[in-house]
Amino acid sequence: MGDAARDRQDWQDAITNYGLALVLAPTNLPIRIQLGHVLKEAGRWSEAEAAYRLACAADPADAELRLHLGHVLKMQQRREEAIEIYLEALDIDPSLIIARNELIAMGGRDFLPKGQYGRPAISASLGRISGLLDQNLDAIREWLTVSTYPVEAYHNFRSTFPVQPPPAAAGSSLVVLIDAVDVDPDLLRLSLNSLLDQRDSNWTAVIRASANLHEHPVASYACQDSRITFISDDAKEPWPTQGPDLMLLTEAGCSLDCEAVGWLRYASERTGADVIYADHDHHTYDWRRGATYSRPALHAMPDIHDQTNTPDPPLSLLVRTVAHPLMVTFGAAAGSEWRRSILVNALASGLIVAHLPRILSSKRISDTATMVHAPSTRKSTRCTDSNERILVIIPTRDQADILRSCLDSLKEKLSNPQAVDVLVIDHRSTEADALNLLSERVLSGDIEVMKVDEPFNWGRFNNLAATRQNHDIFVFANNDIEFLTQGWDDVVRSSLADEAVGIIGARLLYPDRTIQHAGIAMGINQGRPVHEGVGADMASGGPMNRWCRPRQASAVTGALMAIKRSIFEAVEGFDERLAVAYNDIDLCLRIREAGFRVLYEPRLEAIHHESKTRGHNVDDARVAWDDGELADMYDKWGEAMLHEPGKNPHWVSVGSRAHDGYRDLSMSQILHHLDRSALINPWVIRQEKTKME
Repeated sequence: MGDAARDRQDWQDAITNYGLALVLAPTNLPIRIQLGHVLKEAGRWSEAEAAYRLACAADPADAELRLHLGHVLKMQQRREEAIEIYLEALDIDPSLIIARNELIAMGGRDFLPKGQYGRPAISASLGRISGLLDQNLDAIREWLTVSTYPVEAYHNFRSTFPVQPPPAAAGSSLVVLIDAVDVDPDLLRLSLNSLLDQRDSNWTAVIRASANLHEHPVASYACQDSRITFISDDAKEPWPTQGPDLMLLTEAGCSLDCEAVGWLRYASERTGADVIYADHDHHTYDWRRGATYSRPALHAMPDIHDQTNTPDPPLSLLVRTVAHPLMVTFGAAAGSEWRRSILVNALASGLIVAHLPRILSSKRISDTATMVHAPSTRKSTRCTDSNERILVIIPTRDQADILRSCLDSLKEKLSNPQAVDVLVIDHRSTEADALNLLSERVLSGDIEVMKVDEPFNWGRFNNLAATRQNHDIFVFANNDIEFLTQGWDDVVRSSLADEAVGIIGARLLYPDRTIQHAGIAMGINQGRPVHEGVGADMASGGPMNRWCRPRQASAVTGALMAIKRSIFEAVEGFDERLAVAYNDIDLCLRIREAGFRVLYEPRLEAIHHESKTRGHNVDDARVAWDDGELADMYDKWGEAMLHEPGKNPHWVSVGSRAHDGYRDLSMSQILHHLDRSALINPWVIRQEKTKME
């Protein structure tokens, strides 16, 4: 009877009959396992967990039982326990692919033993390929998964995949300018040796060095090779006569890959870009064991916000010297900040800036050096109008407690309460507590209420609220938001004072203070958009501190976003056909299409009790609706739903994690990214709107 109920998906009847069967046969393991299965299907996860744990105790050698237990723990959002159980399953059966893939999808790649990634795993995967087409396709997918190197195995990745030579390039004149002011001679020696080892030898070098280095043995490099020249540290121009076509800026302590000059020259000729930057990393060095690589700086598409705030500006920067007069003279400071200022000025001036996704340089660091990621404390220098009126729009239905918390935190954290109004959209509230709360707050003057008596449509509700008002800025907020930022209204005004910025999104945290949203990345989870940083500790900066600093994003969540009224009206608000999901992403894509930037602003921070009102997509009907709206988005936006300009192609995405590990790139992947990056503002949506075949 339990089996029959299970087959017709009557989970409650199946639970009852399997339970009765176990009363008669309490040691029958298959029945206990079936009870765990139907409890899981019924959403009774804690009871399913208990059944699976009893089954695991009865059969300690069954890896699949631990797989089922891991699934239930994952559904309860008990990540660390689920990872531990999946690892137990892999210990029992290393070939249990599902357990390994679940582990990777939950961000546990770093826990995998050596045999589960890298070349050993590639060999094992390829060995499983059979002659049948379906099996071959499975093996290829398997190869793509296990050939990824986890974040903690960066040195292994770097050592396994040396930079391959570029296509042939012509001989444009190129000067390598090395800043060696106030540095140790051994660091300059490292850079000069790497320069002499270049496979493309068509270069000259100018070394800007302190007076003491002119008398040091390191200066003898200029005597040994006529391509090398030393100049004083107070020189304003690196050459007395007409400059070269191309200038490669770097610093002492930077070891250039032997293909660096060739790749940068080729990228310049291919794209015609005025400025080109590449990726780099850091290394320690032992004379017996060689270099140990770490801390990769894997950049994204050109973005002025990213380059202004990144803690690690490009280590190798190629400049076409005719592009900008300031680029052939020294600024007040050389080194990394000079390269940063050149790159930022080029982006601000509308010059063509391209990104070459090749790790072409590595900076020597002390073996005790560490990089600390901390939330950005950058202060805005823009002139803002503190009297710009802000309207906060909050849809709600019942749930008085969470709405009260939202309204209280909103008001308590304001810098200028007189310039902020709150409009609550009441969607058919019936609970007495909620109705009393709304009435009290209206009488006190804290809020206005707009009642909407029609089926739920988040985009339409917000459009109705926005069209009835006359404010400078709209802030769209869910009712389950708790504001954390003191003076959040100043942050909104300051961020939107940049004329290039169209909309901003907040850094959202779960109640346990782990990250819930740090910008949205496109095309990650089987082509779906995902929130970055989900589940990471709030102190975690992510790759290159991206979760703690303002940067351009493909999209931001509508749970808390702010937009200029003029831009909201120009793009005609939310698409009301997207009633439940993706209306916020669609709005961001239209803003990018209009030429404005979508800005992730971590200084605007809040707790998000995610989907407390509407709930998660846990049943078939909600999943089907979500998939239908997602299909509409693909019909509308095509490739823009798959392209993520904020992610370096070296990063591999697995499940909902955009930065799960590293992969080597094919020539076509390198050139596709390079060509796309050389567009004027590659974040603007252009031809992507054509539907993919």
